Amino acid sequence: MGMTTPFPEPDSPELRRFVVQSRAEIVGLLRGVQDRGVPMNVFIDVSSAFGVLALLRVDEGAGALVFASPADASLPPRLIEAPSLTFVGFVDAVKLQFEASGAAASNHLGRATVTVPIPAELIRLQRRAAARVRPAAARGAVCRVPLGGSPDQHEALRVLDISTGGLAVLAYPERFEPVVGAQIDGCRLDLPGVGGTVVSLRVRHVGPLPTDVSARCCGCEFVHMAPALRTMLERYIALTEETAG
Repeated sequence: MGMTTPFPEPDSPELRRFVVQSRAEIVGLLRGVQDRGVPMNVFIDVSSAFGVLALLRVDEGAGALVFASPADASLPPRLIEAPSLTFVGFVDAVKLQFEASGAAASNHLGRATVTVPIPAELIRLQRRAAARVRPAAARGAVCRVPLGGSPDQHEALRVLDISTGGLAVLAYPERFEPVVGAQIDGCRLDLPGVGGTVVSLRVRHVGPLPTDVSARCCGCEFVHMAPALRTMLERYIALTEETAG
């Protein structure tokens, strides 16, 4: 698949495993696009880009995505008249793609905008840009997340896998309920054989765990990564790979 290209991925059975249908996760991913000011390519014909739009607002209550209207006044009518639009954007190494119909002219804070419904499903493709390891129990990393906004109360979560870009942890909703798109500050990451440090995480994915129906796999990315943290992670990954070998 050409996920590094700005063009839409063609529909195929293989692509279905990357489809996200959770409303909360879709909203979280699109809010990441909004917060980072990521431009999105919009296509009327999948063979060529119609233009680039900026996502101004994810209005979950209204079920709408509000995009800045193109400067060329002749372009918005073509968007509105199109039976379907395909949007493609990138957040770090993640390619997001979705289709929307029913585009309408709108107004947001006094500026002309184009509104489309929040999609019922979204394709999320992630390129593994960094080595990712699954720590064995003997060298298992632990991430302690603050509970209830209190820096004194933490929940210790087992790290399922980790890379220099992020990690996945095992969470139980009755003790810690991760929310897609949320940033969690003041997390204590303990890396056996390397040391510990405080990190900030942004929740990017929450899904079921096949081996434990009461648990959740919570995928997070590191926020504001300092060089010292990257060095620690690289050392830990190297040690884990040596142990596995």
